[in-house]
Amino acid sequence: MRRLNFLRPGLVQEDAKETKERGAATVIVAGLMVVLLGFAAIAVDVGALYAEKAQLQNGADAAALAIATDCAGGSCGNSTSTGNQFANSNANDNSSGAVVTFPAATTVRVVTNARDAGSGANSFSLFFAQAFGVQTAAVNATAEASWGAPSSATTLPWTVSECVFKKYLSPTQLASLNSTGTFTGDPIPTHVTLRYDTNAPAVGGCVAQNGYQPGGFGWLETTSGCSTDISISAVVQGQPGNHFPNAATCDSVLAHIMDEPALIPLFKTAAQNGNKTKYTLIGFAAFQVTGYKFDGGQQLDPAAPSCTGNCRALQGYFTRFVSLEEGSQMSGGIPNYGASVVTLTE
Repeated sequence: MRRLNFLRPGLVQEDAKETKERGAATVIVAGLMVVLLGFAAIAVDVGALYAEKAQLQNGADAAALAIATDCAGGSCGNSTSTGNQFANSNANDNSSGAVVTFPAATTVRVVTNARDAGSGANSFSLFFAQAFGVQTAAVNATAEASWGAPSSATTLPWTVSECVFKKYLSPTQLASLNSTGTFTGDPIPTHVTLRYDTNAPAVGGCVAQNGYQPGGFGWLETTSGCSTDISISAVVQGQPGNHFPNAATCDSVLAHIMDEPALIPLFKTAAQNGNKTKYTLIGFAAFQVTGYKFDGGQQLDPAAPSCTGNCRALQGYFTRFVSLEEGSQMSGGIPNYGASVVTLTE
């Protein structure tokens, strides 16, 4: 006997409806997958752009500081070559471009740009975005650095007369400093013995004791450790004695005092005496220490004038020095005695 299957009409309609809904969901999911993949592609390319931007910014900063340091040292050299060198060395693919300009006499501006390592085009090649017709993007970064005479700095707690410093400039350098507030080239590198004891001989043409007041000796009150914070706009307090202030702390710096030139504030005038001595500062010079004699010890420079008996002195020579120290500041109108500060301004 043949068996008959009977289906309810309502059940057939429900199955058909469910089939249609499944088909619609598939279309929606497929559409959403395209959108999600698009966002993922954009995220990958945007991340790559940010990474490229960071490399370009590092290159621009490094190039601007390097060029400004060269300029502060007396010669800007081949600034375009320096800019490209630092831009490339900070790029992961060693390929980027740099445009160097000088918007002011003591300011350099470096603009770095992405460069395709294969084609050499000044653009950044995208990946997933190419599916949307976007092949490349322009990426660049900008940095500015300025240089000039410091108006404030943390220095060795000792000051020297401007008159003494000027004796170690050539006639041409001295004329330039007096007329323009700066000079080119290095000071005359004569090794000198700058005595600060009571029998210090005066440098020819300078006042007795080279401007030091009785009991003053050129030492300054320390701010912390064995250094002092100096602002050219202020009158600073002297510290009596014929040894480093804070002897215990300062003695520890002697092992490194000859490692690099030290910033030395120059004074124009000194008033009163002893622990009341006050120095009117005018600028900063750079002094390379090559020897010393204090109460606590000595390491004398045979190339400098002798220092025997009760002689107490620092030995060395005036030079140029460029500081990248963040605590230093600069401003216009201050004579440049060979010590310069370089800072990023953008």
